Amino acid sequence: MEPTTAKVQPSNFLPCAELASVLLPAYAPCPGFTSICGTMRWIPECGHVPRGFCGALGKLSEVELVLIVAEPGDPHDLESYSSTASARELLGEICRYVYGCFESGKDYFHKNVRSILDRCWPDMPFADQMRRTWITESTLCSAQKEGGTIPASVNRFCADSYLSRQLALLPDATIATLGGKARDRTRHLRYRTIAVSAVAPPGCNFAGARESWDIVAIEVHNRTAVRRGI
Repeated sequence: MEPTTAKVQPSNFLPCAELASVLLPAYAPCPGFTSICGTMRWIPECGHVPRGFCGALGKLSEVELVLIVAEPGDPHDLESYSSTASARELLGEICRYVYGCFESGKDYFHKNVRSILDRCWPDMPFADQMRRTWITESTLCSAQKEGGTIPASVNRFCADSYLSRQLALLPDATIATLGGKARDRTRHLRYRTIAVSAVAPPGCNFAGARESWDIVAIEVHNRTAVRRGI
C-alpha cells in the first residue's frame, strides 16, 4: 500500500518577524489615516484595511523573490476582519485570508501570480513557494474605486513608510513590479527591480503579458545559479 501524501498548510500565516515588524504599525491603525491618507478607508469589518500580503513564511534569508503589485482591489463580498483584534492578530487574519486566495486561485489575479511562482519553481508545493516569496503592495489600501486613481502623495507616503523598509530587508532577492502603477510608484526608491506586466485584468490580457512573466523566473534562476557557484 502506497503512503498517502497529505496537503501541508502552514499553521502560522504571519511573515517572518522582520517583515511583520515593518507592517504592524499599519494596524495601529496607520497614522496616515488621520493625516495625508484621509481619503483612504479603515473599516475592518467591511474588509477595508491595509492588506494583500502573503509569503515569507520561513526565515528572511529564504526569500528569493519579491512581487510588488499596485494596491489591493475591493474586498471580496464576504471579506471581513475583526475591529477589536490587536495589530498582530489583524495582520495574521489578513495573511491567512490572502494565503487561502492564492492557494485556491480565487480569481484571475491569484491564478496569474501562481503562474509566475510555477515558472520560478515548477512542481514545488505552494507552501514551499511561499517560503521563498514575499508578495506585497506599493500602496497598502484600496482606491476609492477599484483600479482608480490614488493621490500621488498617498502612494509616496505608503512606499516610503512601508515598502522601502521591506525592500531594505531583502537586498539579495529578485524584485519584480507587476504592472505600470507598481513600477512607477517604486521608481523613487531606487531599488533594482524588474518591471513586467500586471497580473490583473485588463493588463494581464495584453499581448506579451504572460511572456513578460518569464523574465521573473529567468532572474530567479540566474541568481540561484550565482549563489550556488554554477
